[in-house]
Amino acid sequence: MSNKTFAYIRVSSKEQNVARQIETMKKEGINDRDTFIDKASGKDFDRPNYQLLKQMVREGDTVVFDSITRMGRNMNDTMKEYEWFVENEVQLRFIKEPMINTNNGQDDIMKQAIQKIILTLLTAFAEKEREEIKTRQAEGIAVAKQRGIKFGRPTIDVPENWNNLYNQWKAKEITAVQFMTEVSMTKATFYRKVKEYEVSK
Repeated sequence: MSNKTFAYIRVSSKEQNVARQIETMKKEGINDRDTFIDKASGKDFDRPNYQLLKQMVREGDTVVFDSITRMGRNMNDTMKEYEWFVENEVQLRFIKEPMINTNNGQDDIMKQAIQKIILTLLTAFAEKEREEIKTRQAEGIAVAKQRGIKFGRPTIDVPENWNNLYNQWKAKEITAVQFMTEVSMTKATFYRKVKEYEVSK
């Protein structure tokens, strides 16, 4: 069986776009079916598609990352994961940091030592950057709260007796029609408010 090349893509949240990384991997000639994507923090490696990738790779395969930060942002854990691939003879390729690619002079002890130093520095910077991002976010939230900006799910504008009626309806003590009549809502408005209320709970 011939060796395969896989791609791993990660962004920190569901709101972030993976299009740029996907386009990069296509330029590297990697098919969509061989691309694994997670929308999750880089603080640890408890990510479903990353773990699936580790189950899929075999000796001689290659995994391509856009950057070491896409692999992880925790220095010690990222270095352990890097070593896991090395020990299992899976090649690693980092588009933005080719100096830490595992196929660069692995038989040369000096090159391996220099590579490890560079890897340590890069993963340390990645972790520091993550901590700085968290600090800036916390500071931004604190300032916003001081200005009166509220966070979290918005409160739902419903009648005063809504909670009690909602509980009765869920317990099948009253019908939906009785509930609508009590709160003077049309069917469409009623079910929209129910959905908003259940999301905000």
